[in-house]
Amino acid sequence: MLSVLAALAVAPIFVQDQPKNGLAFSTELKTLVVFKEGFGFYVREGKAQLEDGWATTNLVPRAIRGTLWMYPTAKDDRVDTVVMTNDNQLEFKDKAEISALLKDKVGLPLSIATEGRTVQGELSSLLPTMMLLKDAQKNYIALEYAKVETITLVGYPVRVKLTTAKPNGVAGIGMAYIQEGIRWEPSYLLELQPGKQGRLTLRGTLLNLDEDLKNTDVVFVVGAPLIANRGQLDSFLIGMMPGLASGGLGGPGGGLGQGRDSQSNRPAPAGRGGGGFGGNAGEDFEAGGALPAAESGELHYYTKPKLRLRPGDRAMASIFEVTVPVTSSFEWNADTDELYYLLNIKNTSKQPLTTGPVFVVEDQRPVGQQQIKYTPAGGSGELRLAAGIGLRVKKQEVEVRRGEVVKIGETQFLPITLKGTLTLENFRAEAADVKVRRQVNGKVLEVKNGGAIEYTSVNPGDPNASNVVEWKISVPSGGKLDLEYSYEVFSVIRK
Repeated sequence: MLSVLAALAVAPIFVQDQPKNGLAFSTELKTLVVFKEGFGFYVREGKAQLEDGWATTNLVPRAIRGTLWMYPTAKDDRVDTVVMTNDNQLEFKDKAEISALLKDKVGLPLSIATEGRTVQGELSSLLPTMMLLKDAQKNYIALEYAKVETITLVGYPVRVKLTTAKPNGVAGIGMAYIQEGIRWEPSYLLELQPGKQGRLTLRGTLLNLDEDLKNTDVVFVVGAPLIANRGQLDSFLIGMMPGLASGGLGGPGGGLGQGRDSQSNRPAPAGRGGGGFGGNAGEDFEAGGALPAAESGELHYYTKPKLRLRPGDRAMASIFEVTVPVTSSFEWNADTDELYYLLNIKNTSKQPLTTGPVFVVEDQRPVGQQQIKYTPAGGSGELRLAAGIGLRVKKQEVEVRRGEVVKIGETQFLPITLKGTLTLENFRAEAADVKVRRQVNGKVLEVKNGGAIEYTSVNPGDPNASNVVEWKISVPSGGKLDLEYSYEVFSVIRK
């Protein structure tokens, strides 16, 4: 009894590890690495029962030229040869070998050439002296082994030869490539909190998904590698996809599409043994927390593990979350009446903030939305949200005096001294930090209240220099401040 129970206990493991259709293997999408720029890195893995080191698959991806990569999952195995063929024949020396050759290929589409005809259909069953094929009309066709001349796998154009210590054993095989079409779009949510801080969440929206994701790790990438051959199909694949005989990619899309299984029209990801991508990225993911980040040069990877999606689905995933210092201020362009409310965000995380829109909320009320630019770790970003509320501004310039006429060339100028006053009143319950900028054309004579000339530009032939004067002040709650300056401008005397 114990021996029977032991046999039953190990039986499921044996069945799980055995490939269903022998050397014809399908692949599972393990990881999908998505770039904002509109392409993805796919790696697929599957198992095959090798026949003299050979295996075959029906997936022909729309890989960018030079990015197709076949690899073994066992570290000691190597890929020797990859063949693309429209005539994938199963070799046999003696017709007595046919039954044994086909015993693990039930369910596969075959084309059988006999003495007088060629029949195509799905291998249904093997009998002592004949095989049964089921054609497209669900009719069964009996073919005697003695009359078979050639056997060809239909819809399996990829053949892979491994160098391995077990050329007739079970081997894991992976396929990786870069494919156009899929992309992700970043957006942020900033929830303002007491104590001049906020919770900043980066969200990634996955777009243009054209295949099933079944417990697939999706990696969102900030940054983009240089892909020199974008827009070009790998020449190794041309002619192996129906309707695709040239080198153009023609937009997003999957692979060969023989209608055989879920891997047709599919991309893929992951990578172990023989070199893969990302290793076990995502294993350290904490539910409800930030996704782990891995850095490679200027690229940053954020893994969302085990997603299940259907083609055409869209998913918004929280990529990472960080508490950041947030300070508010105002900016007044005193050349106009534009007064803006600003938020300054300090990036205290260890990863950069990619460019994207930020939606700001406080106590579940919208504050505004603005675009944040790329901000490195430790840097600061500024959000200009809306017209400032709670402050009143006023500007005034008066003539103080006039000087003697000055002639420059053939033109006469009258020097006029002007005094300007910029007034700010704060009706808010707290002090307001304000940056004030004013453009002054002429010679600046005096700037009060802590202001300074930010920069000066001189135009040839114009006696009046262009100056930008800036103040950075704090207006107390209920308070009022006057900012004063004076300058001399040369005004043309018209005859």
